[in-house]
Amino acid sequence: MAQTHKVTFKQSGITIDVAEDEYILEKAEEAGLTLPYDCRSGTCVTCSQMCLSGEIDQDMAFAIDDDDAEQGWRLICIGSPLSDVELDI
Repeated sequence: MAQTHKVTFKQSGITIDVAEDEYILEKAEEAGLTLPYDCRSGTCVTCSQMCLSGEIDQDMAFAIDDDDAEQGWRLICIGSPLSDVELDI
């Protein structure tokens, strides 16, 4: 069984549990959040969110460049938490 982490959406004040083998966007939608997305495959940047803290695995994030990733941008459609995470949304 995959480890579960807390994902906090700072601006909305909502925190959800997301396992390391689940995508943040899917679990957020299940919790009733409406977040921007388009491709759900890491090939656009519509779902891009600023990660304020924590680690997100996004190995399939083809659309995000190294500079954006270094600044903290993550694609939550294919992003899975590797620790507790806080997103600026």
